[in-house]
Amino acid sequence: MMRRDEFCAPKIPTLVDLCVQKVIDNVRYLGNVGYVDQHLLERILPHCTVDQLMNVEKSTKGRDLSPVTDKLWKKFFEKQFGTNSTNEVIKKMKEKKVSFKWVQLYEAKGKEMAQAENEALDRIKQLYQKEDA
Repeated sequence: MMRRDEFCAPKIPTLVDLCVQKVIDNVRYLGNVGYVDQHLLERILPHCTVDQLMNVEKSTKGRDLSPVTDKLWKKFFEKQFGTNSTNEVIKKMKEKKVSFKWVQLYEAKGKEMAQAENEALDRIKQLYQKEDA
């Protein structure tokens, strides 16, 4: 039989845990995180959306966040553009022996997709104009 002192008491959160949870609850207001310790950012930033993470990246001056954010951007890239595109990018980087930050790759692929979409819309407009003429 278990004694009274052997019962599992609920874990009491530390002050740091409470603060981290409060930041996570208000992650939409994050901006410059230049002075926040990396181990705290590793707990907080995975809760950001693409736009929130982009805001944090652009607001933080004088600090490279890629050790924390690179894996997050890779996940966003894969989610937005698919596993095949992600694997293709990794393969090309290995072949050419270059490395890019995933935030740069995400932005470049987004611009490429937007440009392709605009070109397709322009072609459709031209086809309709020819049809109307």
